[in-house]
Amino acid sequence: MHTSPRFHYIDNLRSLALLLGVVFHAALAYGPYFSTIWFTADSTNHVAFDYFAIWSHLFRMPLFFAIAGFCAALLISKRGGNGFVTNRLKRVLLPFILFYPLTMLVLFHALGWGADIMHESPALFTVFEAVKEPVISTMHLWFLWNLTQFCLLFWLLQKHTSLYQSILAVVVRPAFLLVALPILLTVALYHQLVPFPAPDKLYPQLWSYGFYGVLFLIGAGLYHHHTQVVQYARYFTPLLIVACLSLVPYFYLMPPPPSLDAVIRAANTGVTTPDHIDIYVVIAQSIAIVSWTGVAFLAGYKWLNRFSQLNKYISDASYWIYLIHVPVLMYIQFPLSNTALSPWLKVLIAISATMALGLVSYQLLVRHTWLGVLLNGKKVKTAAVQHQTTTAS
Repeated sequence: MHTSPRFHYIDNLRSLALLLGVVFHAALAYGPYFSTIWFTADSTNHVAFDYFAIWSHLFRMPLFFAIAGFCAALLISKRGGNGFVTNRLKRVLLPFILFYPLTMLVLFHALGWGADIMHESPALFTVFEAVKEPVISTMHLWFLWNLTQFCLLFWLLQKHTSLYQSILAVVVRPAFLLVALPILLTVALYHQLVPFPAPDKLYPQLWSYGFYGVLFLIGAGLYHHHTQVVQYARYFTPLLIVACLSLVPYFYLMPPPPSLDAVIRAANTGVTTPDHIDIYVVIAQSIAIVSWTGVAFLAGYKWLNRFSQLNKYISDASYWIYLIHVPVLMYIQFPLSNTALSPWLKVLIAISATMALGLVSYQLLVRHTWLGVLLNGKKVKTAAVQHQTTTAS
């Protein structure tokens, strides 16, 4: 069995990307831009939450899929192809099969409860009344379904050793990351709304392969060519400057929020192609995605490459927290919408309460049970953690 040093920054970045999802979804309720598309949209809002949500959306899930690719390559190196695919089916597909129907049941209950108690229903409730046969959505669990697809394709790719090695060597080269990657993302996202939607359908969405799938391959390449990460870290400051500058055209060219009619049409058909495509905002979005994802990855390498018991605990808990957080947020934010509190206080309460409930439920219901083994694998002794390979969760 092949062993390698533990990449603590990958563990820490993974947990931060997942927990940032809690903050992101909480913020959606208090940004006017997303008032037509989010369950808990509150009439008390502030545009600052729009800026935060749109900015963090640029790199949160792209970073997650790059990390997933890194861990996939590590697992293949450690356990071989068959061990890798068995692990991914157990740790990714099985949680999706288990949690998807449960999540849908809880979401339906939360929506019914919210409709009964809220003084003013969000605009999305109008969509629910207008849509009779909506296209099935995988909700916030779409990342598990997409990741399963990528892992199966990656398993097939690694069977062809020379092709596998060649592709992973190419995708981490500067020319690919600086030139080819923005072009590929622009092509993949060209027919999608801006900001880009979630590929949340049960059928494969090819644009997701050209977007998240490519980032998955880049993450795998960075595992096999980790010296590239060391080299690229030297350019962190210039990359950060480019990333900040990329926000100027992106926010300036940002299209207006989708109308209720557009949301109803998308819910009925599953099509997220905008009525008008602005190539310039798509290009600006692609550059911002590449630069901010790179900044986040390199920041993790520079400052999060260390182990602590607290970090390990949060890393283990983050998977569970992300799986349950959307319905938990709904149960918290629906009654908050009836209060006269400021949106800043509301979002603080929603995030704090969701995190607290997630951590308590993880400790009591998950950590020392079969569910904890399913999500995070068998626990290893603390003394051995520093010398083992990173958990490929």
